[in-house]
Amino acid sequence: MTDRFELRRRVDGRVYRFVQAAPDVYRRTDQRRMTICRDAVFGWVALDPDTGALAGRLWDVPAAEQGAHPPEGRWVSCKGARSYVYDLVRLRPEVPA
Repeated sequence: MTDRFELRRRVDGRVYRFVQAAPDVYRRTDQRRMTICRDAVFGWVALDPDTGALAGRLWDVPAAEQGAHPPEGRWVSCKGARSYVYDLVRLRPEVPA
């Protein structure tokens, strides 16, 4: 089974889908370089694919309480002068045929 989720952008409803690529790594399905992974300080984070810099993170749950998979809830991204708020929504696991 593949763990997967969506990040749904609140301002315009845009949806980004992610699938598990490794135990602590999730990749965006339309842009494989964009990842969400576990960080020692912030817990689950989104990294900028070009610089490796922090590009987004879970907003309301401390790292110590986040668990083995990116938690549902409010995520915030920031790149340059743009910031967005997303809701992470877990999808039913995909079962290989």
